[in-house]
Amino acid sequence: MREVVVQLLYAYGSGNDGISKFVEEILEEHKIKNAQQAFAKELFSGVLTNLEVLDLRITHQLKGWDFERIGDIERAILRLGAYEILFSKIDKAVVINEALEIAKHFSYESSTKFINGVLDGIVKNSGMPLEEIAKTLKEQTSKEEEQAPKELKTRDIKTFSKQKATLEKPKPKANPPKQAKFKNLKPESKLSKQSKFKKDSKISHQSSKKG
Repeated sequence: MREVVVQLLYAYGSGNDGISKFVEEILEEHKIKNAQQAFAKELFSGVLTNLEVLDLRITHQLKGWDFERIGDIERAILRLGAYEILFSKIDKAVVINEALEIAKHFSYESSTKFINGVLDGIVKNSGMPLEEIAKTLKEQTSKEEEQAPKELKTRDIKTFSKQKATLEKPKPKANPPKQAKFKNLKPESKLSKQSKFKKDSKISHQSSKKG
């Protein structure tokens, strides 16, 4: 049931706002009915209603990581887990365990550890007022913004110096174009194993035809 709720939240978080109209239909397709369906609908609507609070709590636990960089499926799992931690009477350990099981099914091992750390942090800081969290995040953002211009200025100065040096160099006399040499061509830097395999197979196939 929670897996389906996560998929609904994933669709919503990916930009499919209209998914809310088909929640009951989707739950019935997955044979989630009666009390389970009511609970699933409550979880889905509860997350959307408290989305701002949940995202604030999640962001508070991100150390050196941007909320927007979280994958859509991981964000959906975190939102559901955070909602149950903060707004339900279910045991916190059970909530985290359920979230990790869903993460193992839909995501990677590294994501599972990440989700575990974030949800565990939300549990530990669940008593922290939202105003204090918002203030902490605002101060953190201000520090990052203060550091950014200095880095940009340094980068701009270096770029300007390079451009100036290039402009001041005497321009070489135009020479007639030379015929391209194959030895000067650079090989493709990021050719995947799969594309190499396809390419080699195609060459072998053509060679066999010629033979």
